[in-house]
This record gives sequence, structure tokens and C-alpha cells, in this order.
Amino acid sequence: LLLFFLPQVLNFLCSVPQLFHFVPCPRHRLPRFDTQTGLLTGTKDGNLVNIFLRLFGKCSEKSLCIRLLIFQAVSCLFCFWLRYMLTGWYK
Repeated sequence: LLLFFLPQVLNFLCSVPQLFHFVPCPRHRLPRFDTQTGLLTGTKDGNLVNIFLRLFGKCSEKSLCIRLLIFQAVSCLFCFWLRYMLTGWYK
């Protein structure tokens, strides 16, 4: 069942260094909003939103939300496939 929360688990694992104060953790770990372009930019903070912005570049809040929802859907489909493939291995 935990496989269906893969993005949330990934977000937690990326956040662990900041949560346990191995790396300085700011009060707000949100991406920065560029007022001139109206786009979000990723910061060095460890969470899934900032990682997506650093990997795929600046984007609007709407397109970021769509990308993250697609990532959630694809990871759930992967977990359904993995569950289907491993059905006969254990009971």
C-alpha cells in the first residue's frame, strides 16, 4: 500500500537532511516567484516541488501543478503494474 504514496515518500526522503537539521532549513521551503516573468523558480531546498522546478526549469503555478499531478498518476500506474507483476510471488 505504501507504494501508492511513492511521490510523498520521495518528498520525505529528499526533505530528511533539512528536517533533521543536517542542512540549514529555512522557515518556508517554497519556490521563489519571479514578479517580472510571473514564473516560479526552484530553490535549493529539498522538496519535490523545488526538485521539479530545478529539473524542468521555470514554469507557472498551473503547469507545475499539472506536472506534479501527472507524476502522481504515473507513479500510481507504475505501482499498479508492479503489484500485478508481483501477485504470484507472495501471498
